[in-house]
Amino acid sequence: MKHKMKRILCLTFIFILAFSVTTFADDGPEDFENDNTTAPEIDFSAPTDTTFDDTIWTIEYEDGTEEEYVPNPMARWKAIEGVAMSLDFKTLGKAVFSTAVATNDTSYDIKIVTKLQSYRNNTWKTLYTKTKTTTISSGMLSGSYYVTKGYKYRTRNAITVYNSSGKVIETYTLNCTRTYK
Repeated sequence: MKHKMKRILCLTFIFILAFSVTTFADDGPEDFENDNTTAPEIDFSAPTDTTFDDTIWTIEYEDGTEEEYVPNPMARWKAIEGVAMSLDFKTLGKAVFSTAVATNDTSYDIKIVTKLQSYRNNTWKTLYTKTKTTTISSGMLSGSYYVTKGYKYRTRNAITVYNSSGKVIETYTLNCTRTYK
């Protein structure tokens, strides 16, 4: 019963994040070290219609290979309850990104390291890195950085879950890729 209640609380947190976060894009200069950017609205389903939005979610393995990521944490993960990612482009090339993670145990800690990268000359180059560590079973990292039109960008999200003793339970790298047209 206690485990079910924790799971319900985690899923409730993800649901609340999905429907309560809004985007406010400003056009002025920004201090990236103290980024107060409000996170964009998060859609917890994988992108399906790429007619106008070419967003692709992938999971990256240790050997560098990737495959399309379809949100189904029950089949894949033992500690992560759910993950959501977004990458959007605003006025004057402001790339706004967000990653939310929830675990299935309230004693777990989470570390999210997000790298905003651009794809040029057949390689990914890191433009900006942001890290967030939480001491609760869920967390959200958001940020922004100005980019140039005409290139493919991605957030490379390294997610690590720790138990209360600091031992790593699991680590995954998930990417959210999109072209700024």
